Formats: sequence, structure tokens, C-alpha cells
Amino acid sequence: MGSEQPQLRRLRRIEVDGLFGLYDHRIDLALDDRVTLLHGPNGVGKTTILRMVDALLRDRVGYLRQIPFRRLAVEFRDQAVLELTRDDGEQADFDGGSIRLSANREQRATSIGSALRHVEASAARVDYLEPLGEDAWIDVRDGEVLTDSEVMRRYGRAASTDDRAVDDSHEPWLRDFLGATNSLFIETQRLVQSRHSAPTWARRRQAPFPRVVECSRQLKRRVDDTMADYGRQAQTLDQSFPQRLLQGSVAGASLSVDEIRNRMSDLDQRTKELKEIGILDETPIDQFRPGDIDESQAGVMTMYLSDTEKKLHVLEDLARRVQLLLGSLNGKYQHKQMRVDREQGLAVTDDRGRALPLESLSSGEQHELILHYDLLFGVPPNTVVLLDEPELSLHIEWQNRFLSDLMAIVELSSFDAVVATHSPDIVGDRDDLMVELAV
Repeated sequence: MGSEQPQLRRLRRIEVDGLFGLYDHRIDLALDDRVTLLHGPNGVGKTTILRMVDALLRDRVGYLRQIPFRRLAVEFRDQAVLELTRDDGEQADFDGGSIRLSANREQRATSIGSALRHVEASAARVDYLEPLGEDAWIDVRDGEVLTDSEVMRRYGRAASTDDRAVDDSHEPWLRDFLGATNSLFIETQRLVQSRHSAPTWARRRQAPFPRVVECSRQLKRRVDDTMADYGRQAQTLDQSFPQRLLQGSVAGASLSVDEIRNRMSDLDQRTKELKEIGILDETPIDQFRPGDIDESQAGVMTMYLSDTEKKLHVLEDLARRVQLLLGSLNGKYQHKQMRVDREQGLAVTDDRGRALPLESLSSGEQHELILHYDLLFGVPPNTVVLLDEPELSLHIEWQNRFLSDLMAIVELSSFDAVVATHSPDIVGDRDDLMVELAV
């Protein structure tokens, strides 16, 4: 989530015509609250729409071939429109039609057949790739699964040497546009990491991989990286502290004794909170007693407090996310407690303090952990999160709390969520966020 990354476009509207040959849907996203709830009877296409939007934004035309529809369009807040239209009716397995982009008063287009032929020609030149269905190819050497987009990134150059087979003139503008969008589809099966959706290194595993274990490992790496940044910041400030003090860097900027004591109290509270959630092992402010401070020490203490605040600032984003994660989980789990462990990532204990394997959590508890982790730590700002049936495996009380939890995460992470649900308990009293997909 670094500031160097380009600002992603925000999605504002989804349009699907002729879905299954039956339905025309218009979905205007709730841009202010950033959460839109899709509600409707079975069979009207809630999940399918989420998958289609994700496929379009991730350049997975191969998946879209499986869906009967006539037109799919997504409009962004900057009025750019990406549209896929077909010229062969509303049957599945189509290859006729076009992808059009209207942006900045310009229009671009490419044929769907060209895009599909490009992928197929690229894969055909690699002896060990075989089609797996939808938007997927399998490497028969080790079982790794690749999407169409990944095939193009790895092997597209080989295919492009044969200009009779493909026309890749669409690639630069479409690739550049999609590079400024981001989507995350969270499917109903969340407890194991499928090889298709897993990171490349994990796709070679033959057995399903528990997602709770992967979340724990990822959090450990994130904490390790953040603490390394904290250590570098601390080292830089500590090494320069004597020189800055001798140069009189704090002259004329000293706090009063009362201000110092108030700031020390605030820092003491912050460091204790960081220690309680498992991020910080020490509370550096403990070595000082506010009552011992006098005017002669004001300059030194002012600089010390300023440096300490700069060090802790490195931890603030991680701490806010961890506090939200643990606060939500521990507010729901019964007779067990989740915490951050610097060696493991996440650790859970029972009422007696005995360690429990993460895999021993109930399906509902695992769903909550995985979903909260993914939303808190895996979503760049302005991503469109497409979340399917969050009510699965959740008790009614947890369903009632889902929307408030989600909106707290959205406020922190600044993404847009489109949620498909059958549950009136998920919607609660927020009918204003709901889009009814009519029959």
C-alpha cells in the first residue's frame, strides 16, 4: 500500500444484458458507504455477475466464454467504460464479439477472437501446457495451474513471432487500462487454498492447503518486514541523537514539563497496546518516570519523545489492522483467544492457556479469520472486492455483525465491496445499500 503505486480507478456501475438469455441487470454501487449488497432469488446471477466482473478486470476472457450473456459493461467513477459485447447471441462458448474501452474521450476496440487466439497460440507452443477448462491451463510437469493472463505473461512473446496466428495490437492499451484497476473475488470456498487461486509457489502442492495456516504465515512475514523497518528507523534516530543534541536541534522547541508528561503518558499507552497485541516486545518509555522530569531535562526529553513517536509511526498501519482483526475475532470466539505470535504469526489458546492448532477452529471461525485477514491485509485502496455469500457457516449473531465489521474494514482500507447474499441478517437495517436483482 505504498504511496508510489498509481491510484486505482473506482468502479461505479455494472451492467449485464441477456444473462442466461433472461436477465438484464443494472447495479449502481453505493459510492459513499463503499458497500453494495446484491440480493435476489437463486438463479438470477448474483455469483455469476461477481465472477464476470472479476474476469473482465483481470483479462480472463477464457472464463467469460463459459457464460451465456449478450453484453457486460463496467463504468468507473472517472466515466471510463470497459465493455464486452457479443455478436453471436447468448450461448456459451462464444468467440465472436469485441472488447471496447471508452476513456478520456477516446475509444479503442479489439476482437474477442483475437484475444482468445493469442492465448491459445501461446499455450500451443509450450509442449507441457494442457487446457484445464474455463480460464486455466495445467503444467503437466508439476501440476501448476496457470490462468490465460499468466500464460500470456510467460509465453506470449513466443506466439507473437508468428503474426499470422495472432493480432496482439490490442494488448498495450488494454493492459495499461487494466493495470489501473484491481479486483478481488472471494468465493464461497475459503477454507482451503485451491491450486488455481493459490500463489504460484503453492500451486504445486497436491493436497489442499489450509488457508488459516497460510494467513498465519503471511502475517508473520508482514510483522517481520514491519519490525525490520522499525529497527532501521530506530537505528538511524539513535545514532544521530547525540549529534543532534549537541548541535542544539531542540533549542527553542522544548516542551513544558506538563506537556512532556502528557506526551509520555500517551506514548506509554500506545506502546502497551502494541505489546498487548504482540507486535512490540518492549515498552521503551518504561525507563522514565514522569514525576522525575524537571525543566533542565526538557530539551533532551522533547527530542527523545519526538524520536519515539517517529519510531512508533512505522508500526501504526500494521497495528490498526491487527487490532481490528483481533478485536473482531476475539469478540466472537467462545472459550478461546487469538493473538499475534512473532514466531508463528497467529496463535490461538483455550481458556486454560493451552495452544490449539489453527485447523482445529470451527468452519465458521476459520471463515471469519480468513475473510477478515484477506480484507485487512490483501486489498489495495480502490480495489473492488467481490464477495460471495459471507453468511456461509456463520451463526445468526455473527451475520448480524458482519456488515458493521465490513464497513469498519472498508473505512480503514478504502476499497469498494460488492456482496452477494441471501441473508436478511447480513442486510439488517441497511436497505439503502441493497440492490435487488429482480427475476
